[in-house]
Amino acid sequence: MDPNVLNYIVVASLIFFAVALGGLVWALSALVPQISRTLNAYEHLAGTMEGELTPTLREVHKVIVGITELKTIATKNVSEVTTKVEDVTGNLTKAADSAKKHSSVWGAGLFAGAKAYLEGGHNKTAAGKDHKQEGKALEQQQVAANRGEENVGFKR
Repeated sequence: MDPNVLNYIVVASLIFFAVALGGLVWALSALVPQISRTLNAYEHLAGTMEGELTPTLREVHKVIVGITELKTIATKNVSEVTTKVEDVTGNLTKAADSAKKHSSVWGAGLFAGAKAYLEGGHNKTAAGKDHKQEGKALEQQQVAANRGEENVGFKR
């Protein structure tokens, strides 16, 4: 090979390398200001985060503590309301049972009175005297039993 051809290849390679290097420098020259703006923005962000994050975290902590307190108060109030509802339910149940007993007693009394009225309305005087005498006899037997007397039998 001719030594001049080798020199031409080396020169062409160096020119190609110089053009490629020039293109790379031109691309970097356009990229450097953008990199500078990005770094400045990052510094501002870091400064803002450092200045604002601490107070924000304090406020978030206060909110979390407040929510926890509200949850505690709500749980306590729900428990108290549940207890009071149970008390009211128990009282209502007792009142309903009592009303049912009273109504059944009143009903039985009215029924017995109506039955006695319808059955024994014509023999009031004779029946009244018999009941009074029977009541006195029972009372005397009870008094004797209370005294401790033996051989006392209750008759009806």
